Formats: sequence, C-alpha cells, structure tokens
Amino acid sequence: MNFTQLRCFIKAVDNSSFTIAAERLNFSQSAVSKNIKDLENTIGVTLINRAHHRISLTNAGKYFYHVARNVVDDMDYTVAYLQSQKNDPETLLRIGVCDTPLEQKILPIFLRKLRESGSNLNVQFIFVLNNSIGELLNHHVDLCAIARDDVEVVADVKFKPLIQGQFVLACPKGSPLAEKELITLKDLKNTNIFLLDPNSSLNVQMRYQDILINNMGMDHIKFVQDFLAMDIYVKAGWGYGVLPNFIVDGSAKDVSYIPIDYHDISPYGIAYMESFTNESVLNQVVKILRETIKEYSPVKK
Repeated sequence: MNFTQLRCFIKAVDNSSFTIAAERLNFSQSAVSKNIKDLENTIGVTLINRAHHRISLTNAGKYFYHVARNVVDDMDYTVAYLQSQKNDPETLLRIGVCDTPLEQKILPIFLRKLRESGSNLNVQFIFVLNNSIGELLNHHVDLCAIARDDVEVVADVKFKPLIQGQFVLACPKGSPLAEKELITLKDLKNTNIFLLDPNSSLNVQMRYQDILINNMGMDHIKFVQDFLAMDIYVKAGWGYGVLPNFIVDGSAKDVSYIPIDYHDISPYGIAYMESFTNESVLNQVVKILRETIKEYSPVKK
C-alpha cells in the first residue's frame, strides 16, 4: 500500500469517476484503475463496486475512505508545513473557523492588521464546522476559533477567550421586539421562534433551548439546520431567531440583535493543543483578534 494508491482511490471516490480522477491526477485511466485494484488486493477486500460505468463504495470502502482521507490529509498538511518552514521565511499557521457571519466580518480585518503589524505569519483558514475538536486533535489545524464549552472536557486543549458569550434575539427590522433593549421569556410567549438544530448546536445553546421549549411548548418553535437558514427566515419576517452573540454580524442593516435576559454563556475564543509551543505566535494572534473584535463590537450589551 502506498500514497499513490490512496490518492487514486480518494480521487475516484470524490469524483465518482476513474476518468475524472485520472485527469485530476494527470494519470492514465488504466493507471488509476490498476492502483485501486492493487490497493484492494493488498487489503484483501473490495472497496469499490464497478457496474454500468458508475462506481460506488462497498461498506468496507466507506469505512476505508474516511481512514484514507485522514491519512492523506495528515501527510499533505505535514509536507506543506515542513516546506513552508524550509523554503519560506514566513511561518505557516492553520486556523480552524466555522465561517459564521461574525468571522466573515472580522477575519479580513484581522488579516489586514496582522500584515500591518509586520508579522511574518502565513495564515491558512480551514473550515471545521462539524468537527472542530477532531481537526484540532488530529493536528489538521494549529488554532481553532470555537466556544469554550466544546473544548473544556478535553484535557490536552487550552483556551484563550475573545468574546464573552451571550444569547441574542435576531429580529427583523421594524418588528415589535426590535425596539426593546432586553428580551425576556415573557416577550417570547406566543411568538414564532427559530432555534438551531440540536445536532449542530453548542452544548450551552441546548440548555437554553430546553428552557424555551419548557416555557413555550413546541407550537411556536421551529428548528433550522444552521445560522444561514435562520437568517433567511428572520429577514423574511417569519419569526425571530435565538443564537449566541459570537455568531452574528451585528452590523447587518436588515436584522437587529437584541440581548436576551439570561446569564452569560460560554465564551468564544481560540483553542489550541497543549503541545502548541509557539507562545509568541499565539499571543500575537489573540492580541490582534481582540483588537479587531473590540473595534467591531458586533452586539452591544
């Protein structure tokens, strides 16, 4: 088994085609087919079903794909890091992000400030929405922007806060609740509320969502898959959304974010492995991010 075989297998699966995989790898189609067949012979199981010019994974193939993907990604990240250290005076830093509206707003400002400071960091952002901790533990990222609740149970992960967490209510402009300074449970009675899907919610959000459900019942509550879907419904005037302040773009013109009368929640910040020893880089990143967030002030208390 070798990396060429693994890459051929992964490319074929990703593109559902030996032909496209060959084009992407600059191989012949026969070379891709042979590498995958040799891989199957080495393992002793069939990974790919080949029928009617279409390919699909066997159960063994589905399991092996995830393992192979992690192995190849780990090697690619390692090689990129070592090459950057050898051939480039800049230091590569991989930061995991969830691509929230807040991050979309502050990260370009952060990069500009970083460059203006004379930093030699070469920052690479990696999307880690569904597996933030896994990406950190597997060393696919060096730092990760995340809520503390999601990392505090992992002993080897450290955390530096950036924003004190707070629940806010996303309100369509011109709606009755958009004029309030603080939202209470009483305000939310008999009001259509959108909540984030429990499968994609933070632990701390789940606790407050349970409080809402217990007080309001389910007649006026609907779940959405992510903050983008919630934003669409709120802007359309279909109801209000409940979410943490460290997700939202507080400068949006057609939505107001009003603080909810609930105790402070898990802060949002930068998580990193205890083995990350470049203290000066960590402090530089955290310092500039804090300055950026302070200037931006997404939601005022």
